[in-house]
Amino acid sequence: MGMLMLTMGSWRGEVSAAEWSAVPSLSVKGIYNSNLLLRDGNNEVVGNWVTPALRFKGATESLSVEGESRADFVHYFGDQDRTFTNYYFPLRTSYRTDRHTFGFEGGFTNDNTLRGELETTGLVLSFTQRNMWTANPSWKVGITERLSWTSVYNFVDASYQDGQRLGLFDYRVHGGTAGPTYNLTELDQVQVTGEYTLVSVPSAGLESTYYGAQGTWTHDFGDRLIGSVGGGGRLVNSDLDIPGFGSVGSQEIVWVYNASLSKQYEQTTVRVDGSRRINPSGFGRLLQTDRVGGSLIHHVNETLTASLSGGLYFVSGIATSSSSRAFPSTRFLSVSPSLSWNFAESWTVDATYTFAERSVEDLNQRNGAHSMFLVLRYEGLKWAISR
Repeated sequence: MGMLMLTMGSWRGEVSAAEWSAVPSLSVKGIYNSNLLLRDGNNEVVGNWVTPALRFKGATESLSVEGESRADFVHYFGDQDRTFTNYYFPLRTSYRTDRHTFGFEGGFTNDNTLRGELETTGLVLSFTQRNMWTANPSWKVGITERLSWTSVYNFVDASYQDGQRLGLFDYRVHGGTAGPTYNLTELDQVQVTGEYTLVSVPSAGLESTYYGAQGTWTHDFGDRLIGSVGGGGRLVNSDLDIPGFGSVGSQEIVWVYNASLSKQYEQTTVRVDGSRRINPSGFGRLLQTDRVGGSLIHHVNETLTASLSGGLYFVSGIATSSSSRAFPSTRFLSVSPSLSWNFAESWTVDATYTFAERSVEDLNQRNGAHSMFLVLRYEGLKWAISR
């Protein structure tokens, strides 16, 4: 709310240099999936998605605001007969002065766990709707021409529809990161970041904290080739309240890392990346997610674009107590080639095939799925106001 008041106040103060725009759109998607839940049993579905959306953007000399209102009206039928609606309301703002930049990213999302949480953690949950509020205000101050300091507060509140019956747990996250960024040269940048995060899962009696630091180096190799590598440690402390037994705890060190390499050609962009992250989840415990992925986007001509994206996830649990039961390590693979054809002004057709596979070696489980999407999208005329 404070950030919205800042935005409105700044807007009134600089209305003479303002520009606002909005673009409506409508997408219709047909889908086939041979194993929607990536489990044993009958999970073959066909379905349709209808997605109206409105993107908006505003800017002044020092203020920028952009966001979107979008909804997915979804119906699956076949072995799984489900009807649900996803909502997305992301918001991003920034306000700049000579030395300071104040930012905000966040919003509200209501989506299904097989879409949102799977993409983050790599873990397949029970299929239900998730409500998620996020707020990430930030402050960046320039100390010298090469040195700056950035502080970010992170808030997440996630809840699950019918979560108690499905064995899913609501959770809340408070955290912060802060640290300096130094431009060694025009081609090299070094960043040091400290982090402290508190994860609370009240219905599971769990409270976890993790904190630590990491360094990141980014280098521009020239010819539009950019690489980045970083890593550090996190000390994870967990306290689990067990009725009748009191509180038991655990402590563990988790090493995290991130690396990426991207290359841009005249008509093609290639990116590969890898990371290890600590993620809260609806399972009521922290997860360690190792991910290796990449993407390739090639503009065949002015109207046709081909792309390929994929990711391989290795997921394991972080102990919540010295006596906590072992969490079966899971592997998740997803590969998606796609074609996008802008066949007329404002009209686009997208065709995507996805292969996904979930493996749990400890339980001798392996389940794959083939899915196909065909999307027809219309983008309306841009509405703009300038003064």
